[in-house]
Amino acid sequence: MYGRRIYIALIGLLLALGIAAPAQAAAVDVTSAGTITGSAVVGQKLTVSNGSYTGPSGTTTGRMWVRCDSATTTSCATIDGATSTTYTLTTADKGKWLRVTLYAYWLYDWDYALTSPTAVIAAAPTPTPTPTPTRTPTPTPTPTKTPTPTPTPTKTPTPTATPAKTAAPVISPTPTATATAAPAPTAAPATGFTSADAPAADPPLGEPIAAPVAQPSPAASLAAETAARKKVAKAKMIRPYPTVRISGSLTKRGADVALLTVKAPKGVRITLTCQGKGCPLREVAQATSLFHIQQFERELVAGTKLTITVTKPGYITKVTTITIRKGKGPARTDRCQQPGETKRIACPKR
Repeated sequence: MYGRRIYIALIGLLLALGIAAPAQAAAVDVTSAGTITGSAVVGQKLTVSNGSYTGPSGTTTGRMWVRCDSATTTSCATIDGATSTTYTLTTADKGKWLRVTLYAYWLYDWDYALTSPTAVIAAAPTPTPTPTPTRTPTPTPTPTKTPTPTPTPTKTPTPTATPAKTAAPVISPTPTATATAAPAPTAAPATGFTSADAPAADPPLGEPIAAPVAQPSPAASLAAETAARKKVAKAKMIRPYPTVRISGSLTKRGADVALLTVKAPKGVRITLTCQGKGCPLREVAQATSLFHIQQFERELVAGTKLTITVTKPGYITKVTTITIRKGKGPARTDRCQQPGETKRIACPKR
């Protein structure tokens, strides 16, 4: 559940399994928790590689995904049920950093290590909505005008000629023939005509329909991530990245440190300073790539503060602070310093 520290969660798990904390240097050694790959976006799947460890035959291993408030391990909470090599990001992970803890134990010996943090988890992108096309109305057809029928001309009847009346014959020596009146000529029929007017032109169907206007599409990409909170490094990081490892068990007064080592590349100087009443030494330093600080592998009372610095000329200094607490696992912060400066800042992304 949220709020539990990684160290406390691991102690609780081991106690539930019946594994007590070691009283001396552990025979089990987790050398790498693996590497997380995948897109740091809500809804995407992350995968962690197997990691590596050494230990006797029968050594048992397990892993836990943890959710952190920053790129350091000072405030991380275990994610319930997230114990496999894959994990699908949820909305609860937005704005957080994720890591994986790989632990191993054999009888009463145990050890663990953490992966590097992911990038800050971003929100899932908003899908681009599909624009609704503008419906084109169906034009109303213009009715076809019925043409005016052409009238059929009426035929004029032909008049019948009336025969002339024949006069009574006059007896004369020489009969005279009576001429017969010629019949009246028949009137010619009137010439026909067409009275059909040319039909009027079809009226226009109305104003032309405008083509659909394309709807502007939403932004295709997410807004850029908020302004970077980390100061841009002026110098390079030490490569490989220095690793500070501490393991042990809780006591009534504080913690019994079983193992305290610093691993770094050649050419660095490793310094440990101690503050508090339980310090066996105030300072110890060594120019080496692997510093096994045995002077502090002992019981340290609550309130003891260990500051471990790894320096190299011209490079960014790594500063790890470990504070022993009563009834809780040691609090730890990992910060960096630019060359020639005293202010501690968040370490640049590796």
